[in-house]
Amino acid sequence: MRRRHFLQGALALPWLAGCLSRSEPHLQGSIVGANFRLGHRLRQPLARAAAPRHVDVLIAGGGIAGLSAAWRLRHGGIEDFALLELEGEVGGNSRAAHYEASRAPWAAHYLPVPTRESTVVRRVLTEMGLLRGDRFEEGDLCHSNEERVFVLGRWEDGLFPKAGASADDFRQLREFEEHVLKWQNWRDAQGRKAFAIPMAMSSTEPEVRALDSESMAEYLSRHSWTSARLRWYVEYGCRDDYGCSLQNTSAWAGLHYFASRDGGGFEPKDAQFVWPEGNHRLVQHLALDLGDRLRTGQLVTRVESSGKRWLVEACDEQGRLTSWSATSVIFALPTFLRPYLLKDPKRSGFSYSPWTVCNLVLEELPDSVAGAGMPLSWDNVIYDSPGLGYVVATHQTQSHLQGPGVWTYYRPWAELEPTQARRQMLETDWTGVCDQVFAELAPAHPDLREVCRRLDVMHLGHAMVRPSPGFLWSEERRQAALSRTGLYFAHSDLSGFSIFEEASYHGVRAAQELLAARAKKGEDFLRE
Repeated sequence: MRRRHFLQGALALPWLAGCLSRSEPHLQGSIVGANFRLGHRLRQPLARAAAPRHVDVLIAGGGIAGLSAAWRLRHGGIEDFALLELEGEVGGNSRAAHYEASRAPWAAHYLPVPTRESTVVRRVLTEMGLLRGDRFEEGDLCHSNEERVFVLGRWEDGLFPKAGASADDFRQLREFEEHVLKWQNWRDAQGRKAFAIPMAMSSTEPEVRALDSESMAEYLSRHSWTSARLRWYVEYGCRDDYGCSLQNTSAWAGLHYFASRDGGGFEPKDAQFVWPEGNHRLVQHLALDLGDRLRTGQLVTRVESSGKRWLVEACDEQGRLTSWSATSVIFALPTFLRPYLLKDPKRSGFSYSPWTVCNLVLEELPDSVAGAGMPLSWDNVIYDSPGLGYVVATHQTQSHLQGPGVWTYYRPWAELEPTQARRQMLETDWTGVCDQVFAELAPAHPDLREVCRRLDVMHLGHAMVRPSPGFLWSEERRQAALSRTGLYFAHSDLSGFSIFEEASYHGVRAAQELLAARAKKGEDFLRE
């Protein structure tokens, strides 16, 4: 079935519910976090809290940006702070599930070896003992086989679908790869890359910024790259990092996915860190020894200036209100919350991609794993499918080819407008999600349902900001990152796309701006 036909059917019959057999009694699971019920209390009028607690710095948001800000403050000598987080655990998109068979990611599942410009990530990895001078701890890098794609009934190495490809498909692939290499080697007069990580280190030359004015679909067409296989391959990258289709991805962002990760001087250039729990391994380090400074289950409901201090109010699941009086606030929440919390005007350019992530706990591997072609890999993709396939949480262990195990399935909603996708997600029950997942993976694993004993679902309604055409180099995005007296902003959406490196950069940047305002600038973690 062609992808467009599948999507037309999915829109008419959400997630194919009712078209497939219902889940067997042996299959258990549920829809877990995020805490939409508590989060949506922002839409309701709330009372004022009692007398506030005093703290030097209040960090609102416990995702990677907020944790990175706390980490940098502690390196700068500030210990008197509190960090408020809505969910029951910190990490944002880098949280993890814990099963008897294995831990597994709830979204972010890998970290590419950092570029030279990613000084914050390099410092974190050094502290963790994963980077020692000029070499990485290889045991934490992804083991073979890394990735495969299922096309025309067989698994193939890599992600470009070769089976059935024509000579012209391969010609266009070579042209695209040569084009990407030219951009990767491009430097402006100041020696800056066209596409750096973090993006703040990228060139601002007009010819580079102009790439943001068109979509990746338009860019490919302008270069006469019309191959359906090539366009699927490029769109896979856009869906993987941004949750976007070719049509709603800026060409700058589309090229950034392929050209920015250069290995930072290490070989192989495309190596990546992989843990069973995904990037939650990094969260555990950043959150180390926070103690009672960390408050989970806290919905921040108001942030406002109060004389020379800032008043922050929050409520818990039971509706109990607390307030904090802080000298400074680091606002590490997504930008779309500012109209609710700061009474700022809405910033229309900030749009967010919803995602669905599922963890499948298998009592044993399905017999179909030993099917034709490549053996089971860490990343396993079904060609021409609305999802991104699955990663194997137990891939780094010796038992990943025997079972039991955990597979993590990813479904961006790139083909739908975000509001429509969020509504459809929340209206679909657990059984409907199970049916869709098994139906999508059935071409490669028709027996998967028989060995799956648990399937848990997490809907992420605002998982990541969309790098839509015209947004990345907009004045709106630049202005959103500017601090105010005692108020500093830190979130990955301030870069226009959501990856670990950008979130950690903005957390550290905000903390350093705070330290500098207090004449405690110290070492610059953002530069070598």
